[in-house]
Amino acid sequence: MNRNTAYHGIIENLPEKRGLVLQLISENKGITTQEISEKYFLPINEVSGRISELTKMCLIRSIGSRENRHTGYLNTVYHAITNKTLVVNLRNQKAQELINKRDSLVNDYLLGMSELGKGILELEKRKIEKELRWVE
Repeated sequence: MNRNTAYHGIIENLPEKRGLVLQLISENKGITTQEISEKYFLPINEVSGRISELTKMCLIRSIGSRENRHTGYLNTVYHAITNKTLVVNLRNQKAQELINKRDSLVNDYLLGMSELGKGILELEKRKIEKELRWVE
């Protein structure tokens, strides 16, 4: 499978709301969660959840921050990663990092930790495996 096929496979298989948020970020070069929510009348919790997912999938990234006109606090500005090669490379890099982290936890688990330690490591391993599914 080449990079273009891999990229299009990722984009085409996004759930509807995740795809919509990615499209909105792509169309608005540099936009905050709050701005998406206000401009497109989407609940903020739906937008922020999809932003987290798209970030974990290496499809968007933070490019800075901008002051929220309502609160005065800084909000993160997001930008879609449109370079197909970069997306695939970032996902491969993230996958390898997660695999290494998971393998390290499994090794620690097997070395005979306390039951509490094993429980904590098992939970962390599940989190890593869930996140790994976002980039594989």
